[in-house]
Parts: sequence; C-alpha cells; structure tokens
Amino acid sequence: MSNRRRNLRRTAAALAGAAALMAALTACDGTASGSVTSDGGTAAPAAGDSASGTAGSDGSTGSSNPAGSTGSNGSTGSGGSAGSGAAQAGNTSGSGRGTGGSTGTGASGGSATAACQASGLGYSWADTGSGSGQKHAVVALTNKSGRTCTLYGFPGVDLVDGGRQWSLRRTDAIPQRVTLASGAAARFTLTYLPSDAGDSTAFTPTTVVITAPDQRTSYDLPWHGGPVVLQDGATHPGTYVGPVGR
Repeated sequence: MSNRRRNLRRTAAALAGAAALMAALTACDGTASGSVTSDGGTAAPAAGDSASGTAGSDGSTGSSNPAGSTGSNGSTGSGGSAGSGAAQAGNTSGSGRGTGGSTGTGASGGSATAACQASGLGYSWADTGSGSGQKHAVVALTNKSGRTCTLYGFPGVDLVDGGRQWSLRRTDAIPQRVTLASGAAARFTLTYLPSDAGDSTAFTPTTVVITAPDQRTSYDLPWHGGPVVLQDGATHPGTYVGPVGR
C-alpha cells in the first residue's frame, strides 16, 4: 500500500513536470513571435524597399519637368532617370533658343531707307515771304529720285549778294525724320527780317544757296524777298532757318 502511494506521487509529479515544460515552451514561442511582429511594424525600410522605389518614381516624374529640379530629389531612388530628364530638358531649351535666333535673323534682314541725295531732289519756293515784321519764306524739297528716301536735320542756307555771303543760323527746334515717297516734298522755313533799301544795314541778296541735310552739293534759288537787315555778327539774329519737316 505504501509502495502504491509512492508510485502515484511519482506519476503525478512527472505529469506535473511535463505540463510545466510544455507551458514554458509555449510561452517562449509566443514571446518571440510577438517581438518580430512589433519590430517589423515600426522599422524604417532599407534602401531598395518600396519607399525607396517611390523616391525613384518621383525622380522620373521630375525628369519631365523642364527645370529638372524635382527629378534631382529622386536621385537616391533612381539617379540615372533623373539625369536623363535633365538632359531632355536641356535639349528642348536649346531648340527653343535656336528657333528664336532664326526669327531675329529674319527681322534684321531688311534694309533701312536711304537718305535723299542732292542729285535726286528738286528745289523750289513754296512761299516767297509772308507775315508782317519778320517774314517767312518756305522752300520745298521734292523727291525726284524714283524711290523712297529720307531727310533729317537742318539744311545749310546762305544768302549771297555779289561778293558777300551770309550763312544763316539754325533754330533750336528738334528735327524729325521725314520719309518721302517718290514725288513727295518736304519743306523748311527761312525766317528773315526785312529792311528798307536805303538803310545802312540793308543787305540785298540775289541768290539763296541751299544744301540739303547730310549733303555737300548745293543748289541755287533766286531770292525774291528784297533787302534784309544784315545781322551776320549777331548772337540772336532776326534771320534764321528751321529744320526740314512737312
């Protein structure tokens, strides 16, 4: 009886030990599995993982941007793709500059209208003298060259009487460029201060010598205005010439 009780206690102890061992093994496996699951959920992805692949995708998107700046941000994921995008943007920009250059060349191909030459102009009086006190004589310069030309500035005007010649001063008016079609005329005004024939300061021209702007060849017109007050040494004479205009 005594032996039987001892055997039962040994069997119970063995069963209890086996149960304890199984519980310990089960608890160990659960802890290890839980630890891996927790760490895997929070760990940052390594290079080449899906997040890195996203960066590479951003880079290729950036490569289509003309500036290429977004593409450079994705160089970690796909540096080659970003580099390719920058090269394409450069080629497109170069092509645009080339097109613009050819347009500029075409615009610069035209030639400016040439200045009217003395040999292609006709000289005549449009008005031999009007007004009271100071008078205003108007000279017309007509384009007879058969092509369009321009006049700009002041003519040279001299009053000539025998051996004397008086070169007239110019006004301070700002000249304007005049474009003349064939047959069209520009004008300038000669303002003069008339004098009595018996006055000691009287100067009676016989000819007006006219030199068109930027020309060296002159043309003579007969003078019809009578005597003028000679003021060839005056700072502000009453006889002077204005610029060419309409």
